[in-house]
Amino acid sequence: MTETANVTIDDYPFVCVPLFQSDFKEVAAIYVIICVKSGGSWSIIDVGQSGQLGNRIDHHDRIKCWGEKCSTENIWVCIHKMPSDKYTIEDRRRREKEIRSKHTGLCGER
Repeated sequence: MTETANVTIDDYPFVCVPLFQSDFKEVAAIYVIICVKSGGSWSIIDVGQSGQLGNRIDHHDRIKCWGEKCSTENIWVCIHKMPSDKYTIEDRRRREKEIRSKHTGLCGER
């Protein structure tokens, strides 16, 4: 059984799962990578978007950075679905930029 958590990040609802349990379908979404610290607090270490989330997370080019930024090695993937039939890639990029702009020290700074 996959462990999940529902969180709100910058006023958007996200569903989170541990990285090692992530098995996402090919959906369009914003993803936020978080590091869960002892005691349960967490911090954002990366933000991105993809039209094919499952493939993007499984083969992510910044996965090494996630490990470097998360000393507890308790890394979770949070997704906010933005289906392609309702949102364009420009919509996803805008939302990604909005969320990234509110956080510092992220992997893959843009």
